[in-house]
Amino acid sequence: MVAWLNSWMKGIIIAVIISIIIEMLVPNGNIKKYIKTVIGIYIMFVIISPIITKITGKEISIEKYIDSQTKKYKSFETTTIDTNYYIKETYVENIQNEITKEIQEKEYIVNKIQIDIEENEENYGQIKKIELNISKKNKGIEPIEISIGDTEQENKEEITEQEKNDLKSFLSETYGTEKQDIIINE
Repeated sequence: MVAWLNSWMKGIIIAVIISIIIEMLVPNGNIKKYIKTVIGIYIMFVIISPIITKITGKEISIEKYIDSQTKKYKSFETTTIDTNYYIKETYVENIQNEITKEIQEKEYIVNKIQIDIEENEENYGQIKKIELNISKKNKGIEPIEISIGDTEQENKEEITEQEKNDLKSFLSETYGTEKQDIIINE
C-alpha cells in the first residue's frame, strides 16, 4: 500500500512540474486558457486514474480513446478527400460555364467542352488543356430540326482556321493556357 501511495504521489508531482513548465513556455494570449484547461484535465486524470484502478481493479485505458479518435480522424480524411474532389469539380464546372458564356458572346455555340487542370501544389487550378467542339450561330431565324438518335446537325457553318486561331488567342490570353493546349473541333 505504501509503495502504491509513493508511486501515486510521484506521478502527481511529475504531472504538476510538467504542467508548470508548459505554462511558463506558452505565451500569454487566448490559447493559454485552453492549454491550462488541457493541463488541468491531465492533472485530474493523473490524480483520479490510480484511485479508480485500485478500487475497480480495472485499468483506465487511454489507448481505446486514442483508437476511437484515430478512426474518427480517418473518416475525416475520407470526407476531406471527397470535399477536395467536389471543390475541384465545381471549379472546373464554373470555368466551363464562363468559357461557354464568353464564346456564345462571340456568336458561337458550344456543343462540348472539356477542361483539364493542374493538380500539383505548385500550379493547382491552372488550366492545362481546353477541348472545344463549337459551331457558328445561324444568323436570323433558326430552322427547326427534328432528329432521331445521335445524328449531328448538318446545316451549321464550318469554322475557319482563322476563327479557330482567334478563339485560341483569346482563350490563351484570358486563361493563361498555351495555344497548342487549346483544341477546337478536332
